[in-house]
Amino acid sequence: MTMREFLLGAIILSIFAMLFEGFVVFRNLKNKLHAYLFLNCITMLVNNTGYLLELLSKTEEGYIAALKFSYAGRAFILFSIIMVSAELCHISIPKLLVRALLLIDVFVYAIIFTFQNHDLYYSKIWYDKTGMFPVLLQRAGIVHKAFMQYQAVVIVIVLAMLFRSIKYHKGKIAKRRAFIIIGGFLIASILYLFQIAHVFFITYYFDLTVFGNVAITISMFIAIFRYNLLGVIDMARDYIVDRLSEGVIALDVDDKLQYYNEHAKELYPDITKDPMSVVNTLREAIIKGDTIEIGDKYYTPEEKELSADGEVIGKLYALVDSTVLKQREYQLKSDAAILEMAANSMKERLNATEELLSQDRAMRHDRRHFEALLLSLIQDGKVDEAKKCLEERMSQEPRGSRSFCENTTVNAALMHYVTIAERNNIRVKVSANIPHNVGVDEMQLAIAISNLLENAIHACEKVPENERFIEVTGKFKQQLLLEISNSCIGEVMLDEDGHPVTSKEGHGIGTRSVLDFVKKTGSEIRYITGDNKFKVQMLIG
Repeated sequence: MTMREFLLGAIILSIFAMLFEGFVVFRNLKNKLHAYLFLNCITMLVNNTGYLLELLSKTEEGYIAALKFSYAGRAFILFSIIMVSAELCHISIPKLLVRALLLIDVFVYAIIFTFQNHDLYYSKIWYDKTGMFPVLLQRAGIVHKAFMQYQAVVIVIVLAMLFRSIKYHKGKIAKRRAFIIIGGFLIASILYLFQIAHVFFITYYFDLTVFGNVAITISMFIAIFRYNLLGVIDMARDYIVDRLSEGVIALDVDDKLQYYNEHAKELYPDITKDPMSVVNTLREAIIKGDTIEIGDKYYTPEEKELSADGEVIGKLYALVDSTVLKQREYQLKSDAAILEMAANSMKERLNATEELLSQDRAMRHDRRHFEALLLSLIQDGKVDEAKKCLEERMSQEPRGSRSFCENTTVNAALMHYVTIAERNNIRVKVSANIPHNVGVDEMQLAIAISNLLENAIHACEKVPENERFIEVTGKFKQQLLLEISNSCIGEVMLDEDGHPVTSKEGHGIGTRSVLDFVKKTGSEIRYITGDNKFKVQMLIG
């Protein structure tokens, strides 16, 4: 193989290598580092392809056309290297400076594209095809000299940035990755300096910087496939397979954002501007063991370590949708609160009823003595005194001793709330045919009726005294039909299911308890409101 064939083969190999690298990077394109790396691949690909066309050209016109095509990449290689290096070293370059650097490259390429019309880039040119490869000999113009010096300064700065970044890398893999990339840039820089200084004679006929491009390409390949330059993205994607509907955020070992999926962006739109504030929010929630409420959803944040070859290379944060679990938790707490309140309320009602029944037993115990006294007065002709004694006795009969239905537990609840209603100057009418066996748990039924009566009393308290009323009707025929109506002010708001709604904190527990009873017993309930009247109808069992 001749030297000419070897050099042409090396250039062709570099073109295919950069095509492959560009394809890999494009498929993993998720952040600025990948974008600038992809730009670097494209600029080098265009440069080497154009240079290959230069070497294969047969005429001066063909060479110049290939040269202009080559510089469409070569003029921007330095810009891509600066941006890739800055991202690797986590250095933030001001937007104004980025635009200035890009403008310089655009200006240089414009000068090169029109170099035949002026002497700013080449003051003089000669086309020579007598050597190994055709070459355009030239004298450098003022823009050419300035651009070469500019490139030399940038190369020194980039290498300084890369070497300085080594001490900030925490893991062995990160350090090895940095050294591999630095090695590629260093080889490219040395070859570039050899070329512009014409250290070797061959540099007059062949551009050694194409091998520098190959060195950078190889170093990037090693970083990508051996030392996980894009590994955080790959591992995050693997994790997403099991977490498709949830937010995922990936950081590298230096806590720099490397990836986030669309769902994470939907939940936290500010992640594009201030990603660390989002990450800190998640970390704080993880430490406290809290869930995060976003809209009508609840998320439990999780932190996972990403590792390769036994070394941590980053962290991944996942927002696990725990809405259903949270709703169940709230439902259980609500049910427990309802049951506790209902149990306490029923205990008070039963105690009050027991007191009334105790009073009734005491009165029955004395009744025989009273009846004997009354008979004695009548026998002695003291009718007025007997009448007065009877009236006094009747006035001492407690109202609570009235019986409203056969079911003892329900009757106790009715007695308790009728007494409370009458004390609040509410007219109460009860017509309840409720037997001992109604087909449902009588304690749960009593609690439901108690909650309805309690709500009715609260509604009546807002109504003028002369308009207050509560009517209770119960009819049993295989099933119990219960209706409770009461006066109220205005119409009660009902939700889309026809159930009362309240915006006051701590209210509505009684209604939820009744609905829970309806659901558990397979009953039906209907609320009717209008004309300053509220009515509840239940078909129980």
